[in-house]
Amino acid sequence: MDDQMTAVEIDGLIRLQSAACDFACAEIARITETVIADLQSREAIGLFGDVAARHWWDEYRWNLQEGNFDDDEYVFGQNLGSISGNWDDTVRAVVQGEVEKLPRYALIFLSARAFEEDGNSDEDESVGSIWVDGVVDMVMEEIKQRGSQGNLGLIGHHRGDVIGYEIEGSGMVWSILSERGEAMDLIAGKSYEMIDPDGDLSELADEMVEAFMAAAAEDNGGEVFFVFLEYFEDQVRSLAYEEVLSSLEDMRTGLLERLDK
Repeated sequence: MDDQMTAVEIDGLIRLQSAACDFACAEIARITETVIADLQSREAIGLFGDVAARHWWDEYRWNLQEGNFDDDEYVFGQNLGSISGNWDDTVRAVVQGEVEKLPRYALIFLSARAFEEDGNSDEDESVGSIWVDGVVDMVMEEIKQRGSQGNLGLIGHHRGDVIGYEIEGSGMVWSILSERGEAMDLIAGKSYEMIDPDGDLSELADEMVEAFMAAAAEDNGGEVFFVFLEYFEDQVRSLAYEEVLSSLEDMRTGLLERLDK
């Protein structure tokens, strides 16, 4: 039987390579988002003391940005290795689990990209070869790049100070308390609630309303306003509370965008 060969035009080959590259990039981004979402769904372990980590993703990012934490970790006298090493191993295991779910054709495209980026692999690089470790390495690199972004000062030991440089308040109550130098102190005392998407902001709103009412009561020059305020105190409190809570929620949205971008 004569050998049969399929002729492929160079333009067609280039388009095929480009499509494979686009697929690989999109798939790496998708896996990265899936892994990050997985880490964000897991409650923080609390390895870094006063760091206000919300979940595993925050802790891994802290490890990346503030580490390496190479001191060995001991539990009941057993050496569990370095914190940084354990975090990398943990995240890598999550990535590998996602990669192993991929269909064969996806693994082939991603492996081709991994071979191209590595250049020194000892693996079989023939067409159709699969290199799971190489694919995992690519995703890990993308995750580390993502984890190295964002202002982690917002969850760090001095977050009460950092948060003041990141928030943008609004409304009459905020304006008055800011002029009196009280707004930032109140916010700093509730820094964790301000970065927790599900944090209860009602106590902070109450404190700000009380500070506002106290400031209004001290306005000796506005006697008519004082009488008005005394007469309609409950209504003023209610309106001020609604304004403050809405403003705090907007501020938290902005903080989370800065923290998670």
